[in-house]
Amino acid sequence: MPRTRIAPTPSGFLHPGNAINFLITDEIAHSIGASIRLRIDDIDAERMRSAFVADVFDSLRWLGIDWQEGPRDAADHERSFSLHGRIGRYLEQVDLLKEQGDLYPCTCSRTELRNGRCACRSKSLRFDDHYAAWRLRLPQDAEVRVVDLIGRERWLRPAALMPDPLLRQRAELGARPVYQIASLIDDVDHGITHIVRGADLLPSTVCQLYLAERLGLESFQQVAFLHHPLITDSKGAKLSKSAGAASLKAMRAKGQGPDGLRDQATDLLQAMRDEADQSSVP
Repeated sequence: MPRTRIAPTPSGFLHPGNAINFLITDEIAHSIGASIRLRIDDIDAERMRSAFVADVFDSLRWLGIDWQEGPRDAADHERSFSLHGRIGRYLEQVDLLKEQGDLYPCTCSRTELRNGRCACRSKSLRFDDHYAAWRLRLPQDAEVRVVDLIGRERWLRPAALMPDPLLRQRAELGARPVYQIASLIDDVDHGITHIVRGADLLPSTVCQLYLAERLGLESFQQVAFLHHPLITDSKGAKLSKSAGAASLKAMRAKGQGPDGLRDQATDLLQAMRDEADQSSVP
């Protein structure tokens, strides 16, 4: 059975860009007869707030979106669905990658990484260094196949789209697994077959497809993806969850309904389908 998911991160109040993603997911799910799983990506505990988790449920119900799997409210999420209950599962896969030689320890600061000065790939650092995070070594020539939900197929190089990604935090921060591995393993374990993401997450998709290849997770390599254009503000900037005035919560407080967002999601999806049809014409 086809299965998709809605997977918000509770790092702020949801904004219209999140709503468009959820609505496109819902529309696609109805068109292919897929069930929807709600997964709240709370692996980053420092940024999570209970109010942000509650906002996910309030927003989905305001949008008129139902889901068949996953938590029904914030208490149910905390009790039975938090990703923190699956950390052992994620770390098993991280350890397997380490044993295969796919990872390397890194002690670079964020400033060094931003400035492109990471030299840890060529150093003989120890994995048990308390200050070392674990990174995935992306080969420069590795390619993965991305199957598009609306009919396209692309071969892309992970190393061309992102620097070596972090997979496990340094021990001083709790040695926790991070988003790339947690998201992949959850999608595999829950049998997800279709994923809708913003265009900004294409590098994550390509990274996770490479991880799936290294871990022998064939089901994820068959997932169909849709990467939609981002919704921006009046100045063309990407919407941020920190911008509370533009949040879905603020829209609800003003008595606004979701009809405009629904129309926008439908129009965007149709435009993507039309573009795909035109590109397939000889």
